[in-house]
Parts: sequence; structure tokens; C-alpha cells
Amino acid sequence: MSNYGIENSGSGNVTVNGAVAMGKGTRVTQHGVTASPAPAPTPATATPQDTSQAAPAWDVGIVTVLSVETRAVLDELSKWGSHAEARTRQGTVFHEFTREHPGPTVRVAVTQSLLPGQHSAGSTVDELRREYAPRLTALVGIAGSIHPDARLGDVVVAQEVIHYEPRKVTQDGVLRRGRGHTVTAGVQHAVNGFFTAHGEPWPLPHSPGHRALRGPIGSGEAVLADVRADERRYLREYNEKILAVETEGAGLATAVHASLGGSGAAQAWLVVRGISDAADSYKDDSHHEIAARNAAVVFVSLLPHLT
Repeated sequence: MSNYGIENSGSGNVTVNGAVAMGKGTRVTQHGVTASPAPAPTPATATPQDTSQAAPAWDVGIVTVLSVETRAVLDELSKWGSHAEARTRQGTVFHEFTREHPGPTVRVAVTQSLLPGQHSAGSTVDELRREYAPRLTALVGIAGSIHPDARLGDVVVAQEVIHYEPRKVTQDGVLRRGRGHTVTAGVQHAVNGFFTAHGEPWPLPHSPGHRALRGPIGSGEAVLADVRADERRYLREYNEKILAVETEGAGLATAVHASLGGSGAAQAWLVVRGISDAADSYKDDSHHEIAARNAAVVFVSLLPHLT
């Protein structure tokens, strides 16, 4: 006679007996550790295109880098929807938010990268997309301004990210080979709708004197703290409208692009950055909190247009 049920051996392992105990995509949480079951055997009649039992993709996945950014995003999303926490066996923490009313259910997953920088951000995006397959992947946090239009506390919604690191070093000097990453038409339409509804730039109602605006940003490994930096000069020559610089956006855009070979992979991404400094010798942490808070507020305000 067959037995069906769940057995806990006390060793931290959970045993599921019976083929009907769990559906495809179900996860079991034991003492805060989330494990994914082995996939059910594929029926002999199934084809590679048969995705009728696949777990639904989440609507949005958010990556943060600094803890001050993570706190700001979690605080704002906690006002927006219900909150749960999941943890992988490797220790990665995902914060899951669900909003069921008004309108269709919207689900958002948030995680923080292990370290600052392009490579860590890219790895985090890969893990987020494996676990949740979000339709849109976003980077929300802080940046340094390199343009007078982007002031301390303002928020930049990036339509384009210019990766300024690629270069060739020759005996005659450095030849830079910037790479541009542009958001999809769908994301651009959503951003257009947001600024149509709120005005452009949008004066932030919760933070007088600060605004949300849009434009390109630069992204590279170098943290810029000098107005004479060659990277700033190069970015001005590349596009005089570049508003800010940061160190993870190109990693996110590249990781999303590189994963498009997977079945049903979504290519939508967006970067939202609050201005915390002027990328000069006065750069410090004094405006991190307000910049992170404003970026989180703007992104949550964008959600109805993005989902």
C-alpha cells in the first residue's frame, strides 16, 4: 500500500512521499531554509514547448547593493503590499511582496547583491531570475551626479546606461570603447506614461525641493570622486546629457541580455538612482539615506505603469 505525506527526520531534511504531495514549482521552507523539490518526471507525451504547469513568473525583481538602499526599498514596499521572506540553502535572502488589491495581483521580489560592482550585480541578477523569472528586473539605489540638472536628493530614471569601462591601452594613451544599453520600448512607454501623469520633472511630494527626472547614466567599476576624472570628460563627450554615474547598472543590463537564450526570458530592465553626491572630492555618505529613500519612493510610484 502506498503512503502519502511529509516526514521530518529532525535532521533538517524534509521527505515528501507520494507523487501528488507537491506541485511543480512548489517550495518547502524548513527553519527558514527554502528548498526546491526535484522536478516531476516529464510525461512521455510532453514536448519542450509544454509549459502549462510552469510556475508563473513574478512581475518585478529588484536588486539593491547597499544596506541603506535595501532598507529604503523594503520600507516603501511594506506600505505597498504584504511581505514574506525566503532564504536559499546558500543563504541568499529574498523579500517577497504581494499586492492583491486594487486591480490584478502584482508580485515583487527583492534581494541585495553580495558586494558592490558590476560582477556581483550580474551574479545577483542571474540568481534572482533563476528563482523568480521576473518580467522586469530593476536596480534601485544611489548614484553620483555629473550634470547640473541632477541635484542632491533628486532621482534619475535611467533610459540608457553607458558602460564606460571598456577600453584599449596603447603607447599613445587610452582609447575608450563605451557600450550603450537602452531600455526596451515597453519600459520606455511605461516611463513616458509615468511622467505624463506626474509631470516632468516630478516634484517629489514627500521630499520638498527634490525631483524625479529621466536621462542616461554612466556605469563602471571606478567610483568617481574627482571633477577632473578622465571618465567624466569621456562621458561628457559621449553624451552631454548623461546625468549621473554608478557602479552596477551595466552589470544588470548585461546579465539580463545574456540570459535571453532561456525559454520565456524577459528582457525588460530599469535603473532608478537617487543622487547622493556630486562625484567630486566632497563625496561622502551624508546624503545616502535621503537619496535611497527618494529612489525607492519613485520606483514604487512607477510600479502601476510597469506592471
